Amino acid sequence: MTSDAAIFGDTSNLKASQAKALARLRDRQVPADQVVSAALARDLLDLSQELGRQLGLFIDRRGRVESVILGDAHSMELPEFARVRGAGGRLRGVRLIATHLVIDPLSREEIADLVKLRLDLIAAIHRGPAGIQIDIATLAPPAPPSRDVLTVRTWPRTPLSLLTREGPEAEGEGLPAAAPQPFTDFVRDLETELVAATSRARAEGAGTRAMILMVHRGGPDVAARRGELRELCRTLGIEVVDVIEQRRPHPDPRTFLGSGKLREVLVQALEHDVELLICDPDLSPSQARTISEQTDLKVIDRTTLILDIFAQHAKSSDGKLQVELAQLRYRMPFMVGHGTMMSRLAGGIGGRGPGETKLELDRRKAKNRVHDLEQRLGHLRRQRDQRRSRRQRSGVPVVAIVGYTNAGKSTLLNTVTGAEVIAENKLFATLDPTVRRIRFPQDREVVLLDTVGFIRDLPPALLQAFSATLEEVADADLLLIVADVSDPDREQHMETVEKILGDLGAGELPRMMVLNKCDLLSPEDLALERDRAGRDTFFVSALDRRSTRPLLEAIEHHLWERGRVERPAYALLPEGEGEGEAEGEAEGEGEANEGAA
Repeated sequence: MTSDAAIFGDTSNLKASQAKALARLRDRQVPADQVVSAALARDLLDLSQELGRQLGLFIDRRGRVESVILGDAHSMELPEFARVRGAGGRLRGVRLIATHLVIDPLSREEIADLVKLRLDLIAAIHRGPAGIQIDIATLAPPAPPSRDVLTVRTWPRTPLSLLTREGPEAEGEGLPAAAPQPFTDFVRDLETELVAATSRARAEGAGTRAMILMVHRGGPDVAARRGELRELCRTLGIEVVDVIEQRRPHPDPRTFLGSGKLREVLVQALEHDVELLICDPDLSPSQARTISEQTDLKVIDRTTLILDIFAQHAKSSDGKLQVELAQLRYRMPFMVGHGTMMSRLAGGIGGRGPGETKLELDRRKAKNRVHDLEQRLGHLRRQRDQRRSRRQRSGVPVVAIVGYTNAGKSTLLNTVTGAEVIAENKLFATLDPTVRRIRFPQDREVVLLDTVGFIRDLPPALLQAFSATLEEVADADLLLIVADVSDPDREQHMETVEKILGDLGAGELPRMMVLNKCDLLSPEDLALERDRAGRDTFFVSALDRRSTRPLLEAIEHHLWERGRVERPAYALLPEGEGEGEAEGEAEGEGEANEGAA
């Protein structure tokens, strides 16, 4: 592809004289205070037109040509830089001068290269009726009060003679306002401003800055998915700078958004100092690799986001093992080699060689770790089965609290039992399943089981890793399905809950509907909800213990009808008595919190 270490591009079809002309460009020098000299621009355009291909020069701040790039008739592929400069607001220390065979402005791809490589400047030169003209773009700090780090400034098209002060047409004419000339002073001042803007943005930043990339077909659930992604990010402390959406039947199999749109995203991401791209729907390994290579940013998808939340919230050894297993199962397909040549080399004739590659070693370690985790979780599963069997033999009924994430399940458990399970206004705040006894009057007891919240499109790796824990739900005597009555997407949430319960084999269990957060509704809206509600629907505010009394009465009455507990004491008490008589009591060591070690 190259004929010289400093010449990039396909030189295989060049004549010897053309190859020498390219090589001689490496010896050219530009005055340090000029963007490009008139003589170099003329020679560069002449050679470009002779070849019928675009040419580019990387020129350092001393005016020396570092590299020559040979493209095709419409574009150039730029070489990568070592990461010496270009961080913390600093610029790369080189500028790119590129030829255009037709008179057109800087392309979207060229602007993306300017931002991604943090070039000092990018300029396109072309020859027209008025002589050689130049289009220039530079990075620039945004105007306050913007929190962005940089923006792109394009300069008016200018005759090259005005910048180089050569030719009769330059006499008596001044430079365009604030032109990047003298170049040495301009780029020094620009870099100082960019460093200051970067430092200010990082000091003001609330956390990792991210952009969400969504591909969808449209429809009523798009807004809900968008809001849910924002909530997932908020739970992890990620600051969402923007949401980029593209309406298409399927994501691009290679670049997710399409190469043109991805370049636009790159420019916007670097302008906003974005460190992370979050994609929905989930990425394939090839998509993740391509986006990462083209943007130089960290790329994750929705499933990875959920897995990170689970890893952050897992407190028990059981929960941590389940999360680690789910992460390994999901990430292993992303550890991709290059076909059968990446497989382990066997010993013996024809099998001798350098041994396993680093990638193969990582895959082998991951497989061994998965096997070890499955064995340890199997042991813990047997312990849970034994505890469940003891509860069944004791005749204590089990009521499972299930529902969409952040519906208020843990708050409800805390209120009716006096427990202190972590309950926050975040998605998946509760991860480890918790069991608490609730004691009714006359020593009647019921076990309440709090489970991990559900979410639409629950990652299969998570569902598989947590299947042993969620089996508790299928053995319950009664389900309390908790929903946020104030959530506009409640119906979709209920469909998700019903689907997951069906997958767990709990779809036919008796259930009661608990509409939580009714205190957030106006009296008129609450009255409408009550009119639409079914017979076994209860309106509560999980923060108000008094609002849960009808629910507790109904639980006791339902279980009494099935012969699991004695006749409800509430029916025998005078009006006004019985409130607050349900109190939490831990089941005993190893049962108070099933997720404990």
